[in-house]
Amino acid sequence: MSNKNSSLMILVETALLTAITMLCTLILKVPVGPDCYIHLGDTIMFLAVIILPLPYACFAGPVGAMLADLIGGYAFWAPWTFVIKLLCVLVLGLLRKKSTENSKRLLTVPVPEFIGYVIACIFGVMGYFVAEYLLFGNWVAAATCIPLNCLQMGVGAVLSVVVYKRLPKNFIK
Repeated sequence: MSNKNSSLMILVETALLTAITMLCTLILKVPVGPDCYIHLGDTIMFLAVIILPLPYACFAGPVGAMLADLIGGYAFWAPWTFVIKLLCVLVLGLLRKKSTENSKRLLTVPVPEFIGYVIACIFGVMGYFVAEYLLFGNWVAAATCIPLNCLQMGVGAVLSVVVYKRLPKNFIK
């Protein structure tokens, strides 16, 4: 494939993963309280880190999630979502680069990548805790969302690995 075609393909994949992240956040969600829901957008965000070069993943996940906030009626969350998701993608992407074929594995995932998932999930949970505290001024209310945010981020991480393992070998170069 020529460089021009390769660049175009990466842009198309980035746009597609951005749109799928947005849709999985908007449509595949479960309400769990007033103005609170869990969704599958994080699955696609983490999958974008595996499929795309890191700079493109840094666009697809955060922008897709931010667009879901804007379209879904949660515009005040959009800047927070963008920053939090960007940090999650960066952490996972940078630690995933440290993985090699010879890396020890934990639950079928190279240890550096596994640590990346854990830290990314912690950044996501703590990022939303801080955002909720700053937006609403009540740390107790913000703390009540921690278990649901842990569930959402954790399920997103696990499902992204499961989906990746199920993709055809020639799908990801």
